[in-house]
Amino acid sequence: MQELITILESLFEETIVGSDVNIVKHLFYYLKADNREFEFIYEEENLVAAVEEIEADTVSLLIPDIVEKGSRRARVRFEVMNINYQFEVVITDIQQEKIIIKTPTELQSYQLRTNRRIPVDDLFMNFIILFRSLTGGSREVGKNLYAESRFPHLMKEIRKDQPDLKLVNVILTDAIQKVSKDYEIVFYNETKKLTEPETFIKNFLQQTGKTVYIPDCSRIESYIQETNSEFLFNFNSEYKDMIKELGEDFTLEFFESMRKMESRDFFVSYVIAPIRLYEDVVGHVKTYSTAMDRFTISSAQAIYIHELSEILSYAFTKVAIQYGSYETMQSTTRVVDISLDGLLFEIHDKRLFQYLKRHNIIKMFIPLKKEVTLIIRGEIIRYLDKGDHYHLGVNYFSSSPNDMLYLEDFLFDKSMKILSE
Repeated sequence: MQELITILESLFEETIVGSDVNIVKHLFYYLKADNREFEFIYEEENLVAAVEEIEADTVSLLIPDIVEKGSRRARVRFEVMNINYQFEVVITDIQQEKIIIKTPTELQSYQLRTNRRIPVDDLFMNFIILFRSLTGGSREVGKNLYAESRFPHLMKEIRKDQPDLKLVNVILTDAIQKVSKDYEIVFYNETKKLTEPETFIKNFLQQTGKTVYIPDCSRIESYIQETNSEFLFNFNSEYKDMIKELGEDFTLEFFESMRKMESRDFFVSYVIAPIRLYEDVVGHVKTYSTAMDRFTISSAQAIYIHELSEILSYAFTKVAIQYGSYETMQSTTRVVDISLDGLLFEIHDKRLFQYLKRHNIIKMFIPLKKEVTLIIRGEIIRYLDKGDHYHLGVNYFSSSPNDMLYLEDFLFDKSMKILSE
């Protein structure tokens, strides 16, 4: 702790020592100076926070994904100078992505790392993400059990280390046909010329990531009237924005021409759900009913297609991470340091870095020797933005038999026979 205070004295004019509250304040100063992201556990949901400002009795945090749930208590967890700290904090204010907490008055929980992290420059690894939930973050038991009961074969396949995308496609198309025989799965190609409505829908999906549901193509209200669904949207927000920019007459004419064109194509109703790679929309699933059919797609069926697109997006991203990790191993997944408790690895893909903040349970394959490959599961708990590359810290939680013995021998040799602090 004295080493930390000495460093902070060189960074900040204000240096107060001697009490727990000031030591805690120094910890937050360190996190701010190092631009460190850390864990913020709110209502059992693991979020990523960063220090914005430190006041006399409060600390302002930036937390992009927070949703206020009524509780005014949370836990903060981070690592500084090889020590893991955890505090329970009181939330005084929540302002969209900005959270104000009271500065903790005492050191509540800290643990010195017992195993040394050994720097390495010749160790690489492959990794895959493990299923926790489709949206990432803490396991949402109700939603996950619902998805697994609704799509058992699809969920079983994406849980595998190497999902078979051909099999996923077969299961997916069979599930879509339960809603309608009329559907299309589109992947965007920048060289393909699109009509004005097609371009509009593509831009809408890429900018918002929302699922479009038009229940009745004969009524303009289906396109522009405000909705209250959690998962299904029309073009109400775009309608309002276009009115402000282009005027009401032009905007109404635009959406009316879209409606008429789709009616001429005999569309009765449709749902368009985005397909993502990481968080980028790269295509969509469109399911529709026509005048030749004797049904319209219901909101329950539209949500069913939305859920299928979420599972498909997860499967595509999991396979992309797997092949990206395997094929470009030496440039993307270099191990920076390693111990018996965890490791720090390096990647260069910003999209992957952001995705792993939510899907942070991974399975690692670490070739120590030609005949020995460690298979270790872990949770990513540290995210460091280094500018042109990124470091991620992992804590192990399970491994294959004897793997820790192989790792201990490796570290023993690397550390010149010193393993503990």
